[in-house]
Amino acid sequence: MGILEAIKKFFGGSKEAAPVAEAPAPAAEPCSCGCGCSEKSDIEKAIDAVEDWKGKEISYKPVAGGVTNPNFKVTVDGEDFFLKIPGVGTDFIDRDNAHVANLIASETGVGPEACYYFKDTGVEIVKWLDGYRQVVFGDVYDEKIFTQIAEVAKKFHSGTMVMPLVESVFDQNREMVARASEGRYLPPWHDRMLYTMDKIEECFNNYGIELRPCHNDFYTNNLMYNDATGDLKLIDYEYGSMGDPYYDLGIYGGVNFLTEDMDVLLNTIYNDGVNDPEGFARYKLNKIAADIKWSYWSLMNAAQSDLTDYMAWYGPKVARLQHMMVDPRVDAWMNQLNKKSVFYKN
Repeated sequence: MGILEAIKKFFGGSKEAAPVAEAPAPAAEPCSCGCGCSEKSDIEKAIDAVEDWKGKEISYKPVAGGVTNPNFKVTVDGEDFFLKIPGVGTDFIDRDNAHVANLIASETGVGPEACYYFKDTGVEIVKWLDGYRQVVFGDVYDEKIFTQIAEVAKKFHSGTMVMPLVESVFDQNREMVARASEGRYLPPWHDRMLYTMDKIEECFNNYGIELRPCHNDFYTNNLMYNDATGDLKLIDYEYGSMGDPYYDLGIYGGVNFLTEDMDVLLNTIYNDGVNDPEGFARYKLNKIAADIKWSYWSLMNAAQSDLTDYMAWYGPKVARLQHMMVDPRVDAWMNQLNKKSVFYKN
């Protein structure tokens, strides 16, 4: 959906998705091998694994919108849950770590309540967010929601639990590049993108980053808003790690095409009313790093999954990079974090 369509949808269009027919969980189908055993689907196996649900009335239906995993709404004796099954090609995701991120979200109050996690399958189940809808692009033009998004990010970053995974956008990008390189396409700007990432990483290593709980996929699709209560929640923590909190802001600012004024405002809200210069430099450089990393994520998935059209995700990211990488302030932001003086050496 384009920005104009999203804004129209925000100001006047319906936000409700078309209903999906809900059916009782069916009995297992006869096996294909003819031995008399039963062969169940992944969702049926996931439901069967929850001991607390044994003997209860259960129904389920798929949830649209996921671009990595099959997701389901499961109703158990009238109580609704969200169930996620790891998707194809997601073996690089540390599901144990993602579960800790879910617990951090529960601890800080920014996410749904974590209910069940199965280490052997990676299946995770949380409380259904009843009455919430997915945040759309037009919502960032609502001052209240814009402010809440910055506040939710800061709350998650303030979590006291520690994720076992310590990983930066640069670590993640190397993984994505390696996997994308096995596919059929790399960007015409591939060398330049890798050079830019190397220089930003060098800059951040020199500056030194305090590791905080980070979502690492912080944008509208992973934010849910309740129009009746005005509450905002953050979901989907599988890319979470201990890292640079400004990376979350950089993802959000890039994907939602924030203007320069909005960039300043976001940094100001996040820093309790002060447009911190070093924070702004970290935010702007992370905006570039995020689009480089997610460009390769798109290409990686295009090479191994047909869940959605991943090249449609790739396009806007490299389009933004065409002007962000040549912003004349990039060197100034790097010099600021590298503590390079503008004057003669003594």
